[in-house]
Amino acid sequence: MNEYRINVRFSLGDECQRETAEFLAHLDRERYGSRNAFAVAAICSYVKRLNCGDQAELSLESIRQLFREEMQGLSVSANDTPTPRALITDLTAEQKEENARSVLAALEAF
Repeated sequence: MNEYRINVRFSLGDECQRETAEFLAHLDRERYGSRNAFAVAAICSYVKRLNCGDQAELSLESIRQLFREEMQGLSVSANDTPTPRALITDLTAEQKEENARSVLAALEAF
C-alpha cells in the first residue's frame, strides 16, 4: 500500500485551531466519513481553490467590498408616494347594477 502519513497538532490556545480540533473530535461520521477522509477532502478542496487564484478566495470582507463597490453607483431617494388607502370591496346597489349592465353590454359585443 502506497501512502503518505502526516501528524497534525492543534494549539488549543489558538481559537481557530481549538474550534477545528473540537469539530474533528465530534465529527459526524455518518455525514462526513472518517476524520482522515474529511481532512483529506478539506485539504484537497483548499488546495484547488488556491490553485485557481485569488478569485476563488471569497471572504466575508471581500463580499462586503464587492457590495460597496456595486452600491456606489446607485442613487437612493425617498418615496413621496402617499400610503394607499384600504380597498373598498363592498359595492352599493347602484354600483352593482352598473356593473351588471356593463357586463351585459360587453357580452353583446360578442
